[in-house]
Formats: sequence, C-alpha cells, structure tokens
Amino acid sequence: MDFENKNTENKNEVPSVDGQSMHQPEAQNTQPIPMEEQPQSWTETSAQQPSAQPQRPMETQSYATYQEWAAAEHKRTQKQEKRQARKDKAKGSRKPLMVVGSIACACALFAGGVALGGFMNGGNGGNSAPSTAFNANLPSVNISVPTNTVSTSNTGLSGEEIYAKVSPSVVSVQAVNLQDGKGGTGSGVIMSQDGYVITNHHVVTNETTGAPLDKITVVLADGTMRPAEIKGADKQTDLAVLKIDPNGIDIVPAEFGDSKSLQPGEAVFAIGSPGGLELANTITGGHISALNRDITIEDRVMSLIQTDAAINPGNSGGALINKYGQVIGITSAKLGISYFEGLGFAIPMDTAKPIVDELIQNGYVAGRPQIGISGRDVSMEKSQAFGVPQGVQIYGVDSRSNAAAAGVQVNDIIIGVNGKTITGMAEINKVKDGMKAGDKLTLRLYRLSTGKELTVSFALNDQHDLQGIDPQMQAQQQQQEQQQQQQRRRGYSDPFSFFFGW
Repeated sequence: MDFENKNTENKNEVPSVDGQSMHQPEAQNTQPIPMEEQPQSWTETSAQQPSAQPQRPMETQSYATYQEWAAAEHKRTQKQEKRQARKDKAKGSRKPLMVVGSIACACALFAGGVALGGFMNGGNGGNSAPSTAFNANLPSVNISVPTNTVSTSNTGLSGEEIYAKVSPSVVSVQAVNLQDGKGGTGSGVIMSQDGYVITNHHVVTNETTGAPLDKITVVLADGTMRPAEIKGADKQTDLAVLKIDPNGIDIVPAEFGDSKSLQPGEAVFAIGSPGGLELANTITGGHISALNRDITIEDRVMSLIQTDAAINPGNSGGALINKYGQVIGITSAKLGISYFEGLGFAIPMDTAKPIVDELIQNGYVAGRPQIGISGRDVSMEKSQAFGVPQGVQIYGVDSRSNAAAAGVQVNDIIIGVNGKTITGMAEINKVKDGMKAGDKLTLRLYRLSTGKELTVSFALNDQHDLQGIDPQMQAQQQQQEQQQQQQRRRGYSDPFSFFFGW
C-alpha cells in the first residue's frame, strides 16, 4: 500500500514512498534507487510455508468413527469432573470447579487445528488453538483401510471396477458470479450421505478477491442438479466444503484411503470433469510419480502427491484414487504446470481431512497465528545505501491487530523476532508458524522516524479475526486515491514514487 510522500528539509533524512522519513546518517549516499531494483513486496502470509509438520499422535485406543471418539472423550471428561468434585468436597473447598476444556483441545487435534502446518506454510506449525465446540451431529472424513468389498490383493481392482465404484461419488461443480456472469466449472467428491461435498477453494470463489461466487450448482454423475451452499472455504489449503440437499436423490459417498501408505510407482486413477460438463466424470490413469512434493503456488508451499494421471482444467476438486477404489487425494488443475505433460498434483487426503473437518465444524480453520502486517524485505544493498538495518520494512499494519495496539507502525523495520535476528519476511514467518494464536511474539524494531531501536511484545491474533479488509486501511486507501486524483488534475507528479518503493 502506498502513502503520500512528505518532503523534508532535514538533510539527514530521505523520503520514502510510504510517507515516512527514513533516518539517514550524515555523508551517506543519497542516490535514488532505480525502479527496476525494487524488491518484491510481501504480505505477512507470503512465502510462509515451511516443510510439512508431523501430526501429533492420536489416542492409543482406536474408534470406528469421529462421533464414537468424541462420545468417549466426553465420558472421560465427565469422570474427571466428578473425581475433582469429590476431591473439592472432601477438602471443604468452596471454589467453583474449573473445567479444563479437554474436549475442545482434543477436537482441535482431531479436526485439524494442529495439523495445518503439514500442508502449507502459514499453518500453525502443529500448535493450533482449540477450535469451537464440537458438534457430533456433523460428519467427518473417515479414512479407512480397504474393506471386504474391495480387492485386498496386490493388484487391486480393475479400472472398470474402480470407475463403477467411485464415479457415482464424483460430481461436477458449476460456480458463477451473477453480477458479471463470470465463473467456471470444477469437480467435487461426495463425502457423506447427508450431502457434504469436498472441492477446491478456487473453484467456488473469485480468484482475484477470494469472495464466494453467488450461484453454485452441483451436478451428480447421473445428471441430477442441486444448488449448493458453501459451508467453509480455505484459500491457504485450496479446499472448500459444499452442502447440497440430499432429499430425493441417490447420494453415494466416496470411500477415503490413507495417503501416507502410498508408494511411488503405485497405480492411481483420477475422475473429474476436464473441460466442463461435456466431459463430466472422465477417468484417467497413471502412477504415483512422487510423494511430498513441495510446490510453491502463489507464495504458498504445498506438500503434494505428484502423478502422471492426466489432470486438466475442470478436474479441480475431483478425486485421485488408489488401486482399491479409495479417494486418497483431491486433484487440482491449478497446481499443474501447463507446459509440461504428465505432471499433475493432488492434495493428500490425510492432509485434507483435518481441514475439511474443521471447515464443516466452524466454517473456517481456527488457530492460525497472524501478526497483522504487510512488509517488504530490505536488501543488503539498500541497507548499505540508506544506512538502515537489513530486515523487513512494514508498509501496512492492520488496525484490528494486537501489533497495532502494541505500537507497531508503518515504516518500522523488523530486525528481530523472539530474540532472533532476521533479514527477511521468510524468517519472520518461520518463527511465527511454530507458534499458535494467542502466543506472545516479541519484535525488535528500527524506527525510521527516530533512527532508534525498540522492542514490542503482543499476542498473535487468530488469522480468522483479521479476515477481510481493515476498515482503517480501506479509508486510508480511499483518501490516498482522492489525493492522487487531485494531484493529477493539478498536473503534479510525485518524483519519489519512481525511485523509492521499498
């Protein structure tokens, strides 16, 4: 975001495009920086995907369904409360019982609040905050071993058997913006008998703004059409969950398999709608080319399954299937590289499961830490040229964030995080992604307006609480646009806007 420049008569300061004066030591080189040397601008969420984080181990006792697990957890908590009540009564204590909240914490572990870092950077590094209260009436992705209804031999099912089993569970998804008629077609996978469907975030949202598209229609394999509601969408993992009315139609949920058990070279199939409804429920075949491929898409690093099964536009949100007819990945044409042949990618089902479960429970993924800033890396060259430390210059602070309340300002340069010296946004995100919302973060700042260092501490916000446009920043942008329009009408051109953009 750009701010109006303010010229200064102080010879020891250099104006910047962000509207603050940069403290400049005497006799320092004041040559303007050519426009082509400007570094790339980063938001807080850019380049913030570390390598996959392992999930915490689950309870040693196994459960057939999520509901059974939750019920058992509830009983265990009730027993703990009764024991605590007896202890307090025996001691004569009059203090009210404090419920520890183990159910909420455990639900976060199971439903995906903890496993976010395993898919993308910008997750919480396995330390997610508890999600909202668990609703046992809502469905959950059930990952199972091959059952007696499928072959347990090494060869698995034939292609014909796989198509007959899985195709009824794969749907086409049509999404459109009613205002301009723009939209597209993707695919989806039915996950439950009551009409929940998994697809990609980019299939059902505006790719530019991220806003949900107005009208979404799900077309079943038999041609039946149903309007769909977005129950939750997560851009960071490119996953979304839709809901259709199951009454009066034949719903066939998919069987989901363990993507961690896959091996390179193993046969897989993809079913989706490449090119739209005309080619709905097309099956393609291939092999697992590689596992845990870290692919950077729009500044997010995603750990994906690589396959040579053909995945084309329209396949997004469809199924990648193992030899037993189990869905082990959600395909996405957006992750492919168009000028290569036989190079497709899918989101592993074990990674997608916690995200999908939490989208169904909450409508969003809870617990991701957010600082609430946007910034640009200060390169070594610019650090030397302007006599300022290398780090990250802040050009936007969300007024709703704890960072703003703690006094973090636009044009501050972040030079340290939690006691560690940093030189770029990637290092900040690496520290942040090992934390969770509510954890205390300490920043060491260099303030351009004074040329002095200071330290501020604050609690990390939940990413969900800072979604949408910051009202204060929106007002500043509108004010700046008005000022620029006035300047253009007067024939004024800001000379520094071409040279100082960092």
